[in-house]
Amino acid sequence: MVPRTGASGDGAGGGRDRLGAGLAFGFIALLLLTEVVLTLPDVTDSASLVATFYAGHRSVIVILQILGFVAAGLFGGYAWRLRSVDRVVGGAGLVTAVCAMVPGVVTLVIAVVADPAHPASAGRWNSLEPRADDVLFVGVFLFASAVLVRIGRRLPVLGVLAGVVALSCLTRLILEAMGKRRGALESVAPLSFVVLVAAMAVLSLRGTLSSGVRAQQAAPR
Repeated sequence: MVPRTGASGDGAGGGRDRLGAGLAFGFIALLLLTEVVLTLPDVTDSASLVATFYAGHRSVIVILQILGFVAAGLFGGYAWRLRSVDRVVGGAGLVTAVCAMVPGVVTLVIAVVADPAHPASAGRWNSLEPRADDVLFVGVFLFASAVLVRIGRRLPVLGVLAGVVALSCLTRLILEAMGKRRGALESVAPLSFVVLVAAMAVLSLRGTLSSGVRAQQAAPR
C-alpha cells in the first residue's frame, strides 16, 4: 500500500516542502540582488583600474560577497532537503553550493588586497576570475545533469529545463577552453539555472518534488 502524501508541513513527511521552497526562493532573491547592484571590472581591464575600482567600492563589494555566500548557503540548504527526493540530485546540489562560493572568494580577496598604489596583486587575482567562474559553471552543469537524468523522465518539463542548463553550461565551458567568444551563453547559462531552481521550488511547494512522490515511484504496482 502506497502512503498518501500530506498536504502541509515542511516536507519532512513527504508533502509540500514549504521550507525547501523558501530556501530556494531566498537563494534566487539574494542572487539577483547581488548581481544587479554593482558591475565589477572585466578580466581584460588594467590592474590599476581594477585596484582603483575595488578600493573605491571595498565596503559594498565585501557586503555583496557575504550576501552571495548566504545565497550559496540557502541553495545548499535546499539541496540538502532534495536528498529526500533523490540523493544524487541533493548531493550534486551541495557540490554546486560549494562551487558557487569560489567566485565570491576570489572577488573578496581582490577587495581586501586592492591598493591603487600597488595594483599588481589585485590584477593577478582579477585574472583568476574566469577560472573561478568555470568552477561555478562546472557545479551548475553537474546539478542540472543530475536533475535531467534522475528526475527528468518523471517530470519531462523539468527535464527539458535541466537539459537547457546543462547544455548551455557545457557549451560555455568548451568555448572558454577554446578561447572563443561566449556571446549570449554568458547570460543564458546562469539565467536558465535560475529558472530551473525557481521551477523546482514551485514543485517543492506544490508537493510534486517530495519524498512521498519518490516513494510512490518506488512502490510495487
